[in-house]
Amino acid sequence: MRELIEHTEGINRLMARYGVKFGIYKGGEFHEQLFPFDAIPRVITHEEFQQLEKGLIQRVDALNLFLNIYTEKKRSYMTA
Repeated sequence: MRELIEHTEGINRLMARYGVKFGIYKGGEFHEQLFPFDAIPRVITHEEFQQLEKGLIQRVDALNLFLNIYTEKKRSYMTA
């Protein structure tokens, strides 16, 4: 168990070093924080996963649409 905790701390140091962060607005102010990482996996039920899966698919689809628009605009600027 101790090795897992030490591994988690090392991963968190690397994520801080390489800027693996996300930002949230809270109280009208922007706050940046590291993505949470835990070396000990969380076990969830099939039903819980089904709920999470819907949201994850929605977010991946939205991100892909954004990236498609971004790359199309970038191409149009490069060819102009």
